[in-house]
Amino acid sequence: MDATAATPWNAFVVAYEAAHQDPRNRAVHHATHLAVFAALPLLWHGHPLAFAAVAALALPINWLAHTTFERNTPAFMQAGDAWQQIQIALGGLAWTAVAVWRRVRGS
Repeated sequence: MDATAATPWNAFVVAYEAAHQDPRNRAVHHATHLAVFAALPLLWHGHPLAFAAVAALALPINWLAHTTFERNTPAFMQAGDAWQQIQIALGGLAWTAVAVWRRVRGS
C-alpha cells in the first residue's frame, strides 16, 4: 500500500508503520512530532514563524532518520503534490498521537 494515496485511516496507519519499522526511526519521528505538538502554544500566542521553524526543522531530521535507519525514501518525498505532503505530515502527527494514546492506555 502506498502511504501517499488517499486511504482510510486504518490503511494509512498500516502503511505508515510499515515504512517505520526500525525502533530508532520511530523514536526520532515521535520525538519530532511531539516537539511540533509542544510548539502549538506558539501559534496561540502570536508566534507563527517560530512554530513554522519547529515544524520545518522536524522534516529534515525525520528524512535523515529514514536514510540512516530504514534505508528508504520517506513517503513525504514520494508524494505527488503539496496536498499529499500535508496529508502525510498530518498523518504522521496523528500516528504519534495514537502511539501516545496506546501507551497511556496500556494497549
